[in-house]
Amino acid sequence: MKKQICILTKSLKDHDYCVAGIDITSGKWIRLVTTKDGGAFPKEMLDDKHFKELNVLEVEVKQNVPFHVQSENWLINEKAEIKKIGSLTKHQIFALHPIEKPNEIFGTLGNELQRNEIKNLNHSLEMVNVKDLVLDTSMKGDGKHHYKVKFEYNGHEYNFALTDPKYRNEDFDQIRIPSATIIVSIPAVPYGENDLYYKFVAKIMI
Repeated sequence: MKKQICILTKSLKDHDYCVAGIDITSGKWIRLVTTKDGGAFPKEMLDDKHFKELNVLEVEVKQNVPFHVQSENWLINEKAEIKKIGSLTKHQIFALHPIEKPNEIFGTLGNELQRNEIKNLNHSLEMVNVKDLVLDTSMKGDGKHHYKVKFEYNGHEYNFALTDPKYRNEDFDQIRIPSATIIVSIPAVPYGENDLYYKFVAKIMI
C-alpha cells in the first residue's frame, strides 16, 4: 500500500538514520523501517532532496510492524520508488497532528525509563513545546563528542541525548534556544548494563 508521509526526523541511529513523520491522511505518527525489528535506513538509501524535514513523500509500505514499544513502525518496500510530492509548513503539521501535552515526557520526570515503566507505554514518539534549551557538546574519555540538550517542560528540567544531525554536524561548545518544538523518541530495546531505555531528542524545530 502507498502512504503519504511528512518527514519530521532523520535522526542518527548508530551509523544510519531513523526516519519518522506524520501520515498526512490519518495524522498519526509513522516510523519507516527496513526490517521487522526496526531496522534503520542505511545512509546510501537516503538523499537530502527527498528525506528532508517537512517534505511530503509517497512511499510504498508492506505492513505495520510494531516492535516492543515502537508501535509506529511500518516496513517499507525498498524496491519501490520514493516520490517527493510536496512539502508542508510547521503550522500545517500541527493542524494535522496537534502538539502533545503529557504531564511528563513519556510519563516520567527522569531521563530514562526502566523496563517496568516501558510496559505502561504504547508509543515511542512525542512532539512537545519546550523552553530554555541548552545544547552542549563535550569530549569524553573515549575521544568522542557527546551531544546533550537540557530544556524545561511543564516546570521540570530534562537532560537528553541529542541525535538531530543538524546540530551534531556543527562544531559548538554551547547553543541556547529560548523556545522550540522538539520530537522525543525512545528505543525499542534497552541500552547498556543497567537495562534502561534512554529518552533522546530526535529533532529540534525552531
